[in-house]
Amino acid sequence: MKHGSPSLHRLLLAVLIFVSTEHAMAYDDGIQPLPTDEAGLAARLEEAGLSRKGRAIILAASRPALVLETTPVSDDEVALGASRIGGVPDLPPGMPWPMRDGYENAGELAAVFNADARNLYADAGLPPPWLSPEDGRKLVDERKRLNEEAWASTRALMEEAGVEVDFDPKDIERPGKDEIEAEALLWRARAEAVGKSFPLAFIGQFDLAALSTQAGFDASLPDTGRLLLFYDLWILPPSFDPRSSAGLRLIYDETPVSELVRAEPPEEFRAAADPRQFLLAPAAIAPRSVITTIPAGGASWRALGLGNEDDAGLYHEWLYTLGWPTAESGNHQLGGWPRAIQGGMQSQSQLAANGVYAGTSEAYESAEARRLLEDAQDWRLVLQIGRDDVLGLDLPGAFYVLMRGEDLAERRFDRAWIVYEQD
Repeated sequence: MKHGSPSLHRLLLAVLIFVSTEHAMAYDDGIQPLPTDEAGLAARLEEAGLSRKGRAIILAASRPALVLETTPVSDDEVALGASRIGGVPDLPPGMPWPMRDGYENAGELAAVFNADARNLYADAGLPPPWLSPEDGRKLVDERKRLNEEAWASTRALMEEAGVEVDFDPKDIERPGKDEIEAEALLWRARAEAVGKSFPLAFIGQFDLAALSTQAGFDASLPDTGRLLLFYDLWILPPSFDPRSSAGLRLIYDETPVSELVRAEPPEEFRAAADPRQFLLAPAAIAPRSVITTIPAGGASWRALGLGNEDDAGLYHEWLYTLGWPTAESGNHQLGGWPRAIQGGMQSQSQLAANGVYAGTSEAYESAEARRLLEDAQDWRLVLQIGRDDVLGLDLPGAFYVLMRGEDLAERRFDRAWIVYEQD
C-alpha cells in the first residue's frame, strides 16, 4: 500500500537522521525480541547496566502485551468473528461499512496532495503536464534549487558529525515517467477525495474473549466481544489535527458470533483501478505474550521519576535493542506500552482529541494546552499496527490507537485517537 515516493529533499533529510545517529549500528545489528516475562526483562536491564533502583522503577512501570504475528490466509479460511488483520470485517446485522464525511480541512489536505503530485514530476526534472509550460519550468527550476540546497545542508551536517559522505544524490535511482504519472494520479485522486464521503479501510478485528486467555493480555481491555478498527489509510490524516477524527472508527461489538455478517468491500473500493490501495491482504493472527516498557520522552516518562541520568541514558540505549515496528515481523501489538518511533504520542492525543491543534511547538504553550497536558499520561495504547509485507502494508511507520484509561474502563471506544509515526 504505497503512498508515492518522497521528494528528494525529504529523502536526504531522512538519510541524515539515520546515518548520523550514534545508535545506527545498534539498530542494525543488536535487535532483540521483546522479553516474555519480568524475569527476562530484569535480566536484560541488568545486562544493559542500569542500577538496581533504575531496574526496579522500569519493572514497576512495565505492562504485559500481546505481539500479533500474521500469516497469510483467504477470508474464507478465518472463522466468523475470529481475530484477523486485513481482509473484510464481520459486522453486526444491518451495520453498514463505516464511512467518513469529507474532512473539514479538505482544502488544506488537497493542497498538500496536489503539491506532492506536482513535485513528483518536478523532482525528476519534468514539468507537470497540467501546468502551463512557463509555470512547469519555473517549478522544475525551483525544486532543483531547493533540493540542491537541502543536499548541501545535509552534507555539511554529516561531515560536521564525522559521517563519511560516500554517495551523490545524482546516483539515486529516479522513477520513470510512467511510474511518476501513475503516482501523481493517485495523489491528485486523494486531493479530490478528501472533500467527499468515503469508506474507511478495514484494519483488523480482534476477538478479545479468545485473546484474553493469553498471559500477555492487557487487563485494561475488555475480555469479551470484539474490537474492529477502521482508518483512512489512503489519506493518512495528520494525527496532530483535531479535524482528523473523521478518519478513525474503533468499534466495540458484543454481537453473538452466530449473528455476524461477513461484509462485502464497498463499491468505491471495488471500482478502484487498484483495490489494494484500500484493502489490506487478509492475515490470521497468532498472539505472543511479552512484557513492554515505557517509551522514553513521553508524558508517562516524564512522570516516571527515573532521576538517575546514567540510568536514563542506558535505558535510552536499551530501547534501541527492541527496534521499531517497521521491521520484517512482530510489529503489531495489543495493549501494553507502544514501541514508539518518535515521542509524545500521549500529549499529541490529549491535545488533538480535545480539539487543540498540536502541529506546532507553540500549540503546547497555551494555557489550555498546559492544563490538558497535566493528564496526558492517562492515555494508554490499545493497538499498534506496524509494517507488514504479509498485509501489503509497506508504509515506513506505525499506527498507534490510544485511549484514556477512564474511557477504556467505561468502554467509550468512540473517544479513541490514532497517531501515525514514521522512522
